[in-house]
Amino acid sequence: MEPLQRRPLWYAFVTRPRHEKKVQTYLEQIAIEHYLPLRRTLNQWKDRKRWVDSPLFSCYIFARIAYIERYRVLEVPSVARIVGFNNQPTPIPDADIEAIRLILTTKQEIAVVDGFLHGQLVEIKSGPLHGMRGRVVDFRGSRWVEIHIEAISKAVLVDVQENVIRTIDT
Repeated sequence: MEPLQRRPLWYAFVTRPRHEKKVQTYLEQIAIEHYLPLRRTLNQWKDRKRWVDSPLFSCYIFARIAYIERYRVLEVPSVARIVGFNNQPTPIPDADIEAIRLILTTKQEIAVVDGFLHGQLVEIKSGPLHGMRGRVVDFRGSRWVEIHIEAISKAVLVDVQENVIRTIDT
């Protein structure tokens, strides 16, 4: 078994505002595995509308690196810091990264919110998100399931029908 410090794990890095795609380009150039979750949004200006791919989490990018190599990412221009608690970088479980990827492949409407978990713990029992767990929240008059990514204190809200979720006993 390889030492924990040498095993590649996912970490979240904070970028300068609106520099996520630039950081992505730098990480590609130095061959570091990374993930920048993007969602397609319609932006409107005074004279035109345009579909753009914007980061799902503003000012965050994920990199899969060994703990001892974190400084390679921190040296990248526009990277501010690594996300952690008590002065220790906090790895993000592979399952959380896969959950984000899965959510972005669905055609369901999503929203990102800051904060903590609210409501009842549930599991989606059918559809493309089958097996995902989260908390139910009421949001803008409809039913949403909140999938919380603890390491960055963010949550993704997924619009699902009430008949496709079931409660989980705690």
